[in-house]
Order: sequence, then structure tokens, then C-alpha cells
Amino acid sequence: MTHPTRRTLLTGAVGTAGIAALGGIARPTLAQAADRDRPRFEVVRDKRSNVHLLWWGERSARFAATELAAYLQMMTGVRVPVSPARLHGDAPRIATTGLCAVHGPAAPGALPTAWLGTADSALSGAVEDSYFIGASDARLVLTGVGPRAVVYAAYSLLEQFGVRFFAPQYAYYEGAAEHVPQLSDIIVADPPANVTSPSFALRRKDVEEGWSINSGNLVALIDWMAKQRFSTLVFPYDYQAEGVTNYDDFRSVVVPELAKRGLTLELGGHGYNSFLSPNQYPQYYTAGCNVFNAHDEAAVTQYVANVVAYLRTRPEVAIFDCWPPDGASWAPATLAAFGTATNAETHIVNALVAALAKESLTVQVERIAYIWTSGLEPPTAGHAFDDSVLIDFAAFGRTYAVPLNDPSAATNASHMSALRSWRATHNGDLAIYDYSRRYRWRSLGNPLTVLATDAALYKSLELTGVESYAEPGSWLQFEALHLFTARSAWDAGLTADRFLTEYLPARFGPGADRMRDYFARTTADPDGLNSQGGGAAFRAQYQAAHADVQAALAQVGRQTATAVVLRRLAAGAEVSLADIDITHYSQIRDDAGAQQAKDRYRQLTQAHRFEGVQLESGYVASRYDGSVSRTEIAREYRAAAWGYLPDRRLTVRSGSEVQLRIVAQPVDFTPRRVEWVLRLPDGITAADLRGTLDVRGAEQPSVTVPLRVAATLPAGTYAATVDFAIDGTALTTAQTTVAVTA
Repeated sequence: MTHPTRRTLLTGAVGTAGIAALGGIARPTLAQAADRDRPRFEVVRDKRSNVHLLWWGERSARFAATELAAYLQMMTGVRVPVSPARLHGDAPRIATTGLCAVHGPAAPGALPTAWLGTADSALSGAVEDSYFIGASDARLVLTGVGPRAVVYAAYSLLEQFGVRFFAPQYAYYEGAAEHVPQLSDIIVADPPANVTSPSFALRRKDVEEGWSINSGNLVALIDWMAKQRFSTLVFPYDYQAEGVTNYDDFRSVVVPELAKRGLTLELGGHGYNSFLSPNQYPQYYTAGCNVFNAHDEAAVTQYVANVVAYLRTRPEVAIFDCWPPDGASWAPATLAAFGTATNAETHIVNALVAALAKESLTVQVERIAYIWTSGLEPPTAGHAFDDSVLIDFAAFGRTYAVPLNDPSAATNASHMSALRSWRATHNGDLAIYDYSRRYRWRSLGNPLTVLATDAALYKSLELTGVESYAEPGSWLQFEALHLFTARSAWDAGLTADRFLTEYLPARFGPGADRMRDYFARTTADPDGLNSQGGGAAFRAQYQAAHADVQAALAQVGRQTATAVVLRRLAAGAEVSLADIDITHYSQIRDDAGAQQAKDRYRQLTQAHRFEGVQLESGYVASRYDGSVSRTEIAREYRAAAWGYLPDRRLTVRSGSEVQLRIVAQPVDFTPRRVEWVLRLPDGITAADLRGTLDVRGAEQPSVTVPLRVAATLPAGTYAATVDFAIDGTALTTAQTTVAVTA
């Protein structure tokens, strides 16, 4: 049983360098309970409170107040009322949005702006998103620079009270994404007024390809982004013009969720063809090229007009990504006219900037420096991007075995040289598009030390922002990496050791030491097998990592929230080992072993694809010689439940039986009844041709159906097909090959 405890909080003044790895601002220090003479603002005492929260300014303040009240109730069982207030007196210069906790009954009323004087003074000269927390025995004030700063302040205060926002509340966490302590007292004791400022102005998570995104986990992602003080969600307009990951399909979810938190939206991505389709505008394309003819002014004008028309009806867009298609092929005439593809991009991008300004649309244009569109280098003399353009530097080909500025890696050295060239030549914003969570990284890979060095480098180069992928399907496996990138965006001096010292005990309790070993063994990605010691070395390393997780699980006990996370990580280590074994057995030329590893990798991917440790995708399928489309995968992750057949092939003699296993899986972890219908060819029969499987929580119920093969059925291959549905609505059709031998 968990007993409520008393939490008395004393904070200290802190700048960016003082941000705790998990606390957001200064690490809480417990004051002596007997010290009654110091100013103390009692939020809750002995599970009672007469505090109410007053908010003013933008709707984000109301959201911050309701969130603070909700978590206080979860921690203490005490309901803290929330009401709006109007400011009385001269308007504050900076603290125009915020909330104030005061003693007394909840009622709308005037809030003296004199109470905000300290906050206004402290925030003077602070950068956007800086937030302020100050208290006396009479009030507690949370505010900041810009509308979302008060949201950051509220979550930061909750972290000081012991709340931990480890991850988005995805279904597969089963409640273990956050930790909310049970307290009897919450007392803020004499904290000096303090301001916390971010290291980078632009802190982003990117939906990118969106294999596993759905409406539910998108809300959870945005919620976590605010809790970890990100500023911007990046969403594709229509990724690669495939009609699968399309912003307009999710707009009704994205707009209100971002707005109430004060977060902003970046939209666009690959490629130009989404707005100037070669099917609709064939006259603007050269055969064999997927980039429109940038040397044709009519083509540029039409593209720009189409983008402007789109943005005019979507005022929520703050940044627009003006990118060519991935794997861009430029018309020879364009390259002849401009000299380089990058030079051609300056013409397109600058034309869009001018058109947006003419329309008075306050949308910043972003352009990516990316090897597969036009290269990493800046434009040549006589060509330049407008100073208002945000350049995202995408170091796709770098290695994460060493930091970006480590010259021992030739590929990193070339990327570093290009980045310095951009810093020297572009007068506008320059940001990093980070690939530490890129899809090529199928397995563990948590290079936190490298990322820490990189963050300090980016800060020294005065980069504007950082960005990383946000695929829900494998988030739990990379929870620490996602959390670290969030923290280092506020504290570029954060080291991996300082982060793990905070994170491991908070996350894994008594299993922290074994999990430190786990992270030490899983810093590198198995995709580097050939260059980093081969499959055998990685195999031993990841086997030891799997043992670390199992040992930690034994220490924390199997009936805890922590155990949910550890069981998932253990499954992820098994998936990683199967992945490694594919390369290992191929290297030693053991074809049978490699095939067994591929089969196991496929089976484990299917079994764990909705548990946060393995994202099913085309990249993964290629490892076991399979093929899946983004459309197929999107259907899986956007369903409520799913069904599959573990065996791709069953072998049986004529006149004999073979066992077919049918499995149902949770996707949203809500109880569901999955219906299945078995279709068989003539000559193969089964006693049961239909049935149901009840999914509850993480359970994956299955049924084994004996298939009887007639003695007269000729040898050959046949298909056993199962259709899955929920309440008559089709989910998927799965098929197994039945190989009949004489």
C-alpha cells in the first residue's frame, strides 16, 4: 500500500544551466517541517485546501490552471477550484498570460497587477518561452514570455512536486507513462522568484512518415510535448503525395490540441509534387524528373500560387516546409539555368516568401539542406535564401558512433564542414533535423553521450532549433532518448550521466543499477554491425542487455507500473536480437540460421508491433524479405484491434492434420471482441470456420484450429485465409500457405 507523504518544496534561483534532467527547473530541496517561521504558501495541508486558481490572458492560461488543478487532485484527492480573473491596474509589460494561486473562496474577480511586478521585472529581456515561478505566503504566480510559457511553468511546478512525465500516455504504457505521487501536504516554502529559459527557441517533434500515427496517440503526443516544453509539432501536408499521412485527415484533432496549449504547427515536408502534381500539370515536368521545371517561371508561379491558396485557408500554420520530393531528380535545363539544385531552390523558396508577404500571411518558410533533395552545401555566390527562411540541416548520412564534430568519422567531418558553411553564409535561422531516431535504426540504439555533445555543439553555433522523429510505434523502446532530447533542448549543457542519474532511479527504482548497465550496452545501433565488430560482438552485447532488463524486472516486482515498462523493454531486446542474428548468421554464411532469424524477427515484429517496442514498416519488412505498404501499416495502427496468423507456411501430408493458430491483438488496449472467419480451399476442412477472440488489455488471445487435409488432395500449395472484423467492420485479411506433400 502506498501511504500519502508530505511534500514541502524549496526552490532556488536558476538559469538555463540549472535545469534538472527531470525537474525542468531547480531540483527540489525539502525544507525542515519544523521551520515554521519562513514564508510558506500552503497549496494543500493535511489533505485540505482553501486555495483557488485564477487565470488571466490567453486560453493557454485556463488550460494550465485546469491541468494544475487536475494533477493536484490526483496527488492529494483535493479539488482546487479554477476561475478567470481580470487584471486590475496598469497592464503588465510581459506577464500578459498566467495564473495565480491564492487563498480564499473561488470567485471571479480583479487581480491586482501589482502582484505581477516581480514577474515582469524578472522576465525583462528574457527570450520567448521563458517562464517564471514565484511565491510568497499570500500567493503563487506562474507566468512567462508568450502564451505557452504559463503551461510550461505549471508542468515544471508539478515536476517539483514529484510528478514525472516520462512519455506520452500511449495505450501500451497501460498507465505507466507518468508517475503521480500520493501526497498529504504540498507547501511551497519561500522560493526566490526564478526564470527558466530554453537553450533553443525552436523545439520540435516530427510526425514525418507517420507509419503508426492515429488520432488517439496524436493527442497523447501533443499533450506530452507541452509537458516537456516543446514548441512545435511538425506534420506532413501529404507525405510523398501518397494520401496516407495527410494533415487534413488529422486537422480537426491537431488544431484545438495545439491551440489550447499555445503550441505552434509546422507543415509541409516532401515534396513540391503535393502542390504541383505531375498528373494535373504535366506541362511543367521533364520526363524522368520528379521536380517541376524550376527554370520555367510559369511552373514556379503556379506552385507558389497553389501553396499560398492552401495556407490562406489554414491560418494555424506557423512554418511551411518547402521541400522537393525525397530522392529528387531535377530537370537538366533547371541545373543548366541555375548551376546547382540548391541555387534553383533559392529561386522557388524566395518566390514563395515574397508571395506570402504580399498576401500578409505570417508564415515562415523552411527549406531543408538534405543530400537526397539538392545536397548539403549552401548556394553559390549570387544565389542566397531570403534572411527570413529557416534552414533545416539534415545530417542524414552521419554516424552516431561519435559526435558530429568528431573528425575521426569522415562522413561526420563532411557534414560538419557543410554545417559551418551554412552558419557562415546564412543570416537567418538555422536548425538541426536530427536522425538519431530515424527509421533505419530498427533496434535499440540510445547514443545519449553523443547527443549530449551534439547539443552543446549546436548551442555554440547559435542554432535556432532542434527536431527529431516522433513515431509512436516504437516510442517505449526509445523513451530515454526522446526524453533526453526534450531536456537538452532546454539545457544544452545536460550530460548523459547527469540525465541518467536523475532518470534511472525515478523510472526504474530498485532496478536502476541494472538498467544503467542496459543503457551502457545499447548505445550503438546494430545497423553498424559491419563497421563495429560484426554480428557476434553485438549479439553478446544485446544478450547481456536483455539479461539486465530481466534482472531489473526481478528487483522491481512484476505487479508494478515499472514492470509494465520493463516487460516491454525485454520484448524489445528479443526483437533486437533476432534482428542482429539475421546479420550474424549471414556473416558466418549459415543460410539456415539466417532464415530462422528472419522468421523469428517477423514473428516477434507481429507479436509486439502494438507494444511500443517495434514499429512495423517497410524498413523492417525488408529485413525478413517481406513487403508492406504504408497504407497497410496505417490501417493496422489506426484500428482498434487486429488479427494475424503467426505462421506464413504450414507443411502437411495428404490425409493428415496441421494446426493453424489464429491470434487477435490489442491496438488501443480497450476490451474488444474480434471476429474471425476461416476460408479454406476444397480438400481442406476444419470443424470450426468462425469464432471470436476477446482482447483485454495487453492480452493476445489465440485459438488453434486443426486443418484436415483430404487423402485425395494432390500435392501442392494452397491458401488458408482468415478475415478479421469488429462488429462486422472488416479489419484485415491474413493468409497462410499450406504446403501439401504426398
